[in-house]
Amino acid sequence: MTGSIENRRHFCLAAVAIAALAFGPAAHARKSPLEKAVESAVESALEPGSTTVAGTGQVEFAFSPREGAEGLVIKAIRSSRHDIRMLAYALTSAPIVEALIAAHKRGVDIAVVADYKENIKADRSGKAHAALSALVTSGIAVRTIDVYAIHHDKTLVIDGATVQTGSFNYTQAAAKSNSENVIVLWNNPQLARGYLAHWERNWKQGRAFEPAY
Repeated sequence: MTGSIENRRHFCLAAVAIAALAFGPAAHARKSPLEKAVESAVESALEPGSTTVAGTGQVEFAFSPREGAEGLVIKAIRSSRHDIRMLAYALTSAPIVEALIAAHKRGVDIAVVADYKENIKADRSGKAHAALSALVTSGIAVRTIDVYAIHHDKTLVIDGATVQTGSFNYTQAAAKSNSENVIVLWNNPQLARGYLAHWERNWKQGRAFEPAY
């Protein structure tokens, strides 16, 4: 009961702070210190930084379980001609790993950044380590990253023009068990440039993955 009351109290305070933003400085002068603190927290959470780009090309989407999500990711990988830049939280899907290796064998330059904790530290089954090892053994550059609480990106940037993203982790569970979504924004170079900049930041913060044999 106490928790419920406390939750309502925090909700009301947050509502007061948000409402105050709409009524300007006069309302601000009448706020209590606690209300001002809540407002400050709300304002700090609303960080600037979003970017708008023009919509170009086609948009293709799919869902899971078993509604084409994994197939669309593989379709995007197979479309590559020059390069793929990948950000992953979990990477255990054998079909996706195989598609990446096949693309690399075709001459596509591929580099992957994957979450360290999910794929190394918490990898009890060994599937993630095996997947990353297979990529590195085939000649694909792989780095793991642990500077964030969770490296939760699930993104491919293909040939500097196409972006695949969505909730879909690159795992068998995402393909066959979970409710997930995949979206591919084909041929939008301006969008791809933004995602590449994000990838570059994370790549620089990562460390090379070395298989333990």
